[in-house]
Amino acid sequence: MTRKYEVGLVGCGSIATERHIPALQANPRVSLSTVYDHHWPNAEKAAEDHDILNVYDDYESFLASDLDLVTISTPPFTHAEYTAGALETGTNVLCEKPMAVELEDAENMISAAEESSGELGIVHNFLYSRSVRKARQLVQDGEFGDIRYVKGVQFSSPRRDLPSWYTDLPGGLFFDESPHLLYLIEAFIGGLDVVNATVQESEGSGQPLESVTATFEGVEERQGQLSMIFDAPLSEWFFVICGTERLAVVDIFRDIIVHVGQEKGHSPLEVLQTAISGMGQFGAGIVKSGVHMLQGNLFFGFETLLDQYLNSIESSASAPVTPEQGYKILQGSHSVLGEIEYSYAENEFSR
Repeated sequence: MTRKYEVGLVGCGSIATERHIPALQANPRVSLSTVYDHHWPNAEKAAEDHDILNVYDDYESFLASDLDLVTISTPPFTHAEYTAGALETGTNVLCEKPMAVELEDAENMISAAEESSGELGIVHNFLYSRSVRKARQLVQDGEFGDIRYVKGVQFSSPRRDLPSWYTDLPGGLFFDESPHLLYLIEAFIGGLDVVNATVQESEGSGQPLESVTATFEGVEERQGQLSMIFDAPLSEWFFVICGTERLAVVDIFRDIIVHVGQEKGHSPLEVLQTAISGMGQFGAGIVKSGVHMLQGNLFFGFETLLDQYLNSIESSASAPVTPEQGYKILQGSHSVLGEIEYSYAENEFSR
């Protein structure tokens, strides 16, 4: 008989209501019985909207409700405190990215996990999306040849729904959203050593930075690049993988991958064939993603990550994304910010 896990949700913002709650309730191995938010109306509304029985605005009482697992989807600067509190009670924790803001807090989370009977996992969900899993399988099968270059691109519109707290983070929205691109880059090039980083300062948009571009060195001379633009006319995220024998583009928001093999001579006919192949793959991807959206299960990999995390608890294995891996990505964000500060100093800019 499959074990049923009693799960509590910490934080009832948009990530919780749009991704965590639907994915948890869709998983037959989970019973989402309890929610917590320090702001009672948020917790109460989430419980009412999703038929969740127990509601708390006191964290100690929430943890005392006999839970097997909590998922944490609060602002990043609260992750360390909530995680440590749950781990102290032996409760398993699945925590959103970035795992913390300060490296010291992340180190304390790792120590708390080592001393606890509970397991700490980090949510790097796009690693487990259908499109990225397809890309990783193609790499594993040797279809790309040697990976030479990857690039993550984020166009972000300031008109989209953004959390009220992101301006309190180092680098603003960069710090909250760069982990997604960083863990994808690291997964395909095997490292995150910062080569250089440049920025554009924002002027009156509310964002501390208008854009960030950073280059990373991985293993075997692989290179990765991150480009984030925070005042774009619309919001789109893409991830490009370039190997010696295959090129792929992942449309992250639509969970679609388009990939083509090595060309022979770049003739007009070959260019047309590539275009037809790409349009066919994209069209099929739109249909698949549309079906998932209509069925209410387009979770961008969170559902697969959750299943693998539950498997790791049952088998006493490592979480699919360990706290050490979360720490490595957090270091990447800090390294980019450190390089940017150096660039500012060199160019006599000031924040």
